[in-house]
Amino acid sequence: MSDLYDLFKPKEPPAPQAFDKEAWAEKKKAEKSKCYAMIDASLERIGQDPELFESYLKVQSKFDLYSPRNVLLIQAQKPFATKLADSNTWKEQGIMVKKFEYKNPVMILEPGNQYERPDGSIGQSYNVKKLYDISQTMARIPPQETGRIDDRLLISALITGAPVPVKPIDPQNGMASATFDPEGKCILVQRGLSADAMFRGLAREIAKVEILVKQRPVRDLDFTAGAAAYMVCQQSKIEPDRGFMEERPKAFEGLEAREVGEALAAMRDTASDLTSRMAMNIRRQTKQMAAPAKNPEAR
Repeated sequence: MSDLYDLFKPKEPPAPQAFDKEAWAEKKKAEKSKCYAMIDASLERIGQDPELFESYLKVQSKFDLYSPRNVLLIQAQKPFATKLADSNTWKEQGIMVKKFEYKNPVMILEPGNQYERPDGSIGQSYNVKKLYDISQTMARIPPQETGRIDDRLLISALITGAPVPVKPIDPQNGMASATFDPEGKCILVQRGLSADAMFRGLAREIAKVEILVKQRPVRDLDFTAGAAAYMVCQQSKIEPDRGFMEERPKAFEGLEAREVGEALAAMRDTASDLTSRMAMNIRRQTKQMAAPAKNPEAR
C-alpha cells in the first residue's frame, strides 16, 4: 500500500523557463513576414479578382479608420469581423477572449520606431499587433442594426459643406442621375429620383469633386470616385452602385503592388472625406432637432 501521507509533502514548483530572446525575436520576425506576404498577395490579386476587390471595399467601409494594408490583412484573416480589439482592450471592458482563440489572432501592422537608413533618409519600422474579433470573445454579440437614418437627414448631411452646390434639373436623355458640371461649378441632379438613387449619384459626384479639389493623383477619376461612393453607401446602409466595377481591369492594369496600395488609399481617403463630414453634419442637425423650441417673449 502506498503511503497516503506522501500526498501532504510540499511539491517543488516547476523551474521557471529562461526567456529565449532569440526565439522570441525569430517568432516576431516570422509573424511580420507573414503579414507582408499576405499584403503582397492581396495587392497582386485585387486588380484581377472582382470578388476580392468588392470584399475589400466592404471590409474597408466597416473599418474605415484602418489603413488599406491593414484592411487587406483583416480581409485575408477574418473578412466577416465586425469589431476588433486587442486582448487587453477587451479585458478592460470586462470581456475575455476565448482561450482556444488566442492562437487565432487577426494580425495587423502598427508603426514602431523610426530609423535612419544608410543614405541618411528616415525609415519607419512596423510591429505586429494581434487583434480579436468580438466573435472570438465571451461577449454577447449584439444584433446588427437594420434601420438607417432618415432619407432627408442623410442627403442633407451629404451635401452640407460639399465643395460645390447641388442644383436640381429636369430629366435629360443620356444624363446620369447626377453629374458634375465643371463650367457651372456645381453638381446637377435630376428631378424625380428615389432617395437611394439620389444619394448614390450625389455620393459619386461629390467624391469626384473631392478628388479634384484635393488634387489626388488618381489614374481613373470615375473608378476611384465610384469605389469611394460604394463605401459611403455601405456605411449609410444604402445599396451601392456597382456600375463602376466594369472599369476595374483598366484601372489596375499594369500597376505595381505599391501603386495598387496608393490607389486603394485614394479611395479610402476620399470616402473618409465624405463620411467624416456627414457624421459631423448629422450630429449637429440631430442636436438642433432635439433642442427645445424657443418661445417668443410674452407681450
